[in-house]
Amino acid sequence: MANNCTGDLLYSREALAEAGTIELVLYGTAGGFTLIVLLLFLEETVFLCRRYSSAPRRTKILLILAIYPVIAVTCLTTLLAPRTTLINEFALNTALAVGVYQLPLLVTDYMGGAGRMVKTLSAIPVALNMPPCCCCVCIPRKTLTRRLLRKMKLLVLQGVFVRPLFTYIAAVMYSDDRHTPGTTTSPLFVLCGVVLILSFLCALNGLVFFVRAADPYVPQAMLKGKLVCVVLPLVLVTVQKNIIVALSSAGVAVCTPPFTSVSRGNILYAYVLIVEMFLLSFLARALYRRPDVPFPPPAATEDKAVQCAAPEPRRLRTAKSLPVVTEEVDPLTENLIFYMMM
Repeated sequence: MANNCTGDLLYSREALAEAGTIELVLYGTAGGFTLIVLLLFLEETVFLCRRYSSAPRRTKILLILAIYPVIAVTCLTTLLAPRTTLINEFALNTALAVGVYQLPLLVTDYMGGAGRMVKTLSAIPVALNMPPCCCCVCIPRKTLTRRLLRKMKLLVLQGVFVRPLFTYIAAVMYSDDRHTPGTTTSPLFVLCGVVLILSFLCALNGLVFFVRAADPYVPQAMLKGKLVCVVLPLVLVTVQKNIIVALSSAGVAVCTPPFTSVSRGNILYAYVLIVEMFLLSFLARALYRRPDVPFPPPAATEDKAVQCAAPEPRRLRTAKSLPVVTEEVDPLTENLIFYMMM
């Protein structure tokens, strides 16, 4: 086994033997954490299939909860087969983008659909100064319309196409020996990092908009906690990777054969993500594995019900329209009629 720190990282039996006991313990704990995350997802699937009667809502929640096992499995595969790093990143970013997009759809479902959500929230102007533009107080408030709702959904939907697309471009460039994953010297890495961060900020803006608008109407859904469970994996995958790759490219990670400095950074990134997904899966289980949330009554319908009285039957209206004839009856005549009836 070569002792230089510039060779490609290959896992053979000799490499595993040279890795030492510490690395083997790390691989074992990573496999154990991944197995627990998979079992938790299986238990959540059984619970939702038994307790939720709405199949679309159940599907949205399961796609969100699938973020954690997919990330854990892809990171474990990266530890065991480092040459599949870009393939695993493509699967990871695709599953993450699809799962994140389910949160605005779930919020809309909690509100009873897009039309009912617009009717309920149209009376109060919505503030648009949300992260990352929360400091811009000059942004005016706007009334919620279907067009604004569609724009906010598009802010989240763009991540479904942007993240897998740039990961695919990096994989193609790597196969053509024009890009080395885990290095900051490549212009493609800088471009991908900037685009992914911008995509993350746009998606965050749309997610916060939906949660802030609907949270007062469905407090039992705990939307703020569910937002944290979705945003944290997005932050960890986007920002944490750039930090670790930058440090490993600068030589901060220890270079010990058979691992290069960049390979050490990839191993550290994958292992830390597995541990983080293990912890986040318990938090997501506590927030998403809950009884089904009923639809809130729309405010516009309630106001109309209070102001408008129920229509009277047609027969009663006809009777009221007829003239009423009243006669004064003499008390003596009334007594005579009474005795005759006796």
